[in-house]
Amino acid sequence: MNLGELISRCQVKEVRGDTSVEIRGISADSREIAEGYLYVALCGTAADGHHFIKSAVENGAKGIVVEDLSSVPQYLEDRIAVVHVADSRKALGFISSFFFGEPSKKFKLAGITGTNGKTTTTYLLEAFVRAEGLSPAVIGTVNYRYAGKVLEAPNTTPGAVQLQKMMAEMAEGGTTHCIMEVSSHALDQDRVAACCFDTVVFTNLTLDHLDYHHSMEEYGKSKERLFLEGNEDKVAVINIDDASGARLYEKIKRTVSYGFSDGDITPVEMLENENGMKGTVTSPLGEIKVESPLIGRYNLYNIMAAAGAAITLGISKEAIEKGIRAFEKTPGRLERVELPHGCEGLRVFVDYAHTPDALDRVIKALKGTTKGRLITLFGCGGDRDRDKRPLMGKISAAESDYTIVTSDNPRSEDPFRIIEDIERGLKEAGMMAGEKYAIFADRRAAIRKGALMMTKGDTLLIAGKGHEDYQILGDGKIHFDDREEAQMAFKGLAETKSDEDPVERIA
Repeated sequence: MNLGELISRCQVKEVRGDTSVEIRGISADSREIAEGYLYVALCGTAADGHHFIKSAVENGAKGIVVEDLSSVPQYLEDRIAVVHVADSRKALGFISSFFFGEPSKKFKLAGITGTNGKTTTTYLLEAFVRAEGLSPAVIGTVNYRYAGKVLEAPNTTPGAVQLQKMMAEMAEGGTTHCIMEVSSHALDQDRVAACCFDTVVFTNLTLDHLDYHHSMEEYGKSKERLFLEGNEDKVAVINIDDASGARLYEKIKRTVSYGFSDGDITPVEMLENENGMKGTVTSPLGEIKVESPLIGRYNLYNIMAAAGAAITLGISKEAIEKGIRAFEKTPGRLERVELPHGCEGLRVFVDYAHTPDALDRVIKALKGTTKGRLITLFGCGGDRDRDKRPLMGKISAAESDYTIVTSDNPRSEDPFRIIEDIERGLKEAGMMAGEKYAIFADRRAAIRKGALMMTKGDTLLIAGKGHEDYQILGDGKIHFDDREEAQMAFKGLAETKSDEDPVERIA
């Protein structure tokens, strides 16, 4: 495809050189450039791609796209085509889409955004589409899966080039519906700028990612872009119980709303116990029966969100009901850990909750079905917004019977500094060290402490990392899976339970 065709959808300010040159590939990483490629220079958060134009040309670039025309050495202009654009990130999205044949138009595309609930909602919608006998693909936090492939997910939403290439492979593999988690970072960075969505879902907006967005207003505006930009004929599915969702609802014409007190989809009756929930919800298709092993009010929100999206995509009521019944779990989302023989009467759950709202929801979900004590174990990630740490400490103090504070992914931060931030919230809530909480910076020791504490009827919640099978310490990454660690901690516990706790600093 020649360069002139590729840039036809972009907001071009100026073109210098021959745009008839054939382009064999695209990248925003100069190290990936090969002979005949187009290099798109992005102003990144860590580095400015304009500084690597020379390297890209040396590696074989036949054309470059830039925001800063002054960054192009004059001697290179005789060798390559230079395209000056208003926004190189947005240009990369449209160029990538056009290069791969606009794949998002070749199947139904659903985008799901919100602070919490995205992953479970995508898994549920995937189950509904499959129950209809169709072929779903999913792009999300846990992994990317399509056409028999399961790929590791370095980001919730891939970069523009990878995303469009992947969707082209989906189309070739017979995908009928692509279901995508769309992060606020992806929206802010225009990774989905050229995607043609049929359905977009808003779950909620709560405190998170303020290390990147700096304010809740900025964070919310990033989320709104999924609904207010792009093709106008898409349908929005919105949680109107959420304040940001209610405001967004007023701005959009084509909507399906859901909520507990009002909406197009709302519960009529619902019974819940430790084994799941059963009841009905209203919908534009009539009453939908809900029989699910999922627990917690927030999971009913996820079911309603997925049902709303399915309805807008033409999925039948029968397939939605069948999908709800068949769906068992989302990896790392209130996932129950199978314990060894001898641990009957004990419950252990692993969950990805890493925001105040998510932790609050999951604790409340488990508290209502716990006969004994609820022990909550969690930490907070390093190099991320610090404001949420004491808030999460307060939430656990108020709603758990005992709290174990530990490390999550400390990254470059001192783990004890992160723990001190959390501990401040516990102390402000009036918690006494030793009586109501303990500190174990070593996550393995913390999980063992939780196991040793438990008696019949108790529930242990291990929160923060969910499906992750690693821990980031400094610049390194080690294998660490909360589910595996819990199973090891409980192995043989019934026969050999010791009163000796792991050696670690107790708060």
